[in-house]
Amino acid sequence: MTTTLAKEYGALVLFGEHRYFGMSFPFAKDVAFKEGNNKYLTIENTLADYNDLLTFIRAKYNVQDKAVIVWGGSYGGMLAAWMRMKYPNQVQGAVASSAPILYF
Repeated sequence: MTTTLAKEYGALVLFGEHRYFGMSFPFAKDVAFKEGNNKYLTIENTLADYNDLLTFIRAKYNVQDKAVIVWGGSYGGMLAAWMRMKYPNQVQGAVASSAPILYF
């Protein structure tokens, strides 16, 4: 994705960081998962974060007319499918590999 396909199609590839992972904590990392502090760790908030990221990137690079394809495997695949369902005007396609969305 990041080298061969991106280069072949002139694509910009992004990896948005999921809140509460990596460096994206709304509270200090050592207390982020304490009772009450994980109330922002929801799928809805995560999808809204990714939508905001896409809106920002589209404006920054002036690519509002370009298609966005999201992808992921397992939980990431579920997020990809849900992004396509929740934000169909923002996401034109999704690849959801091994995503058990019907389980939910």
